[in-house]
Amino acid sequence: ATRLHVDYEAITGPWERLFDDEADLILHRIDKSDPRLEWIDLGTVSVVPVVAPGFLPFPITPSISPETMREFTQCIIRDTARHSPERSYFVVEGAHQCSVADHQMKKELILQGMAWGHVPRFLIEEELRDGRLLSIVGRHFPGVTEELVAARRRDRPQGPVANQLWRYLEEQAASLRSVLGVTRSSAPRV
Repeated sequence: ATRLHVDYEAITGPWERLFDDEADLILHRIDKSDPRLEWIDLGTVSVVPVVAPGFLPFPITPSISPETMREFTQCIIRDTARHSPERSYFVVEGAHQCSVADHQMKKELILQGMAWGHVPRFLIEEELRDGRLLSIVGRHFPGVTEELVAARRRDRPQGPVANQLWRYLEEQAASLRSVLGVTRSSAPRV
């Protein structure tokens, strides 16, 4: 009698759904100092700034700055939160922007040379290897590595199916971390 309902949320949307009791579990990054949450470390996700070849009219160097990139359209993902304060990550203030709903659409716009932006590395490994995308990681755009977790509210009762799913995620997390090259010591668990 249990139905699994999977939604896609972005930026602060996952946290908002969890704290509004509209989601029982999220796969996202969290503030691990928040005592309302318990989590299972799943791995890390590197996010890198990229452009398509020919997008920039100058050579790519480690000194590319936000001021330099302000002239070019930046692709960003829309925050799906409805009432939480708006948050943005990697946004160059004053740059022309195009917004999309997810990382796949963002990747496609960047591949087509319509914008530049930050994309999870696992989505673009092949394109970085074959030169269809170029990293602009440098002093001013270092990229970031985020911790991906499964999280749920610690202060809410969980049903038997939710607990069974949680146990399954705990059992599978070690395999996932192994595949991603994350060791237990680099992925603390509470």
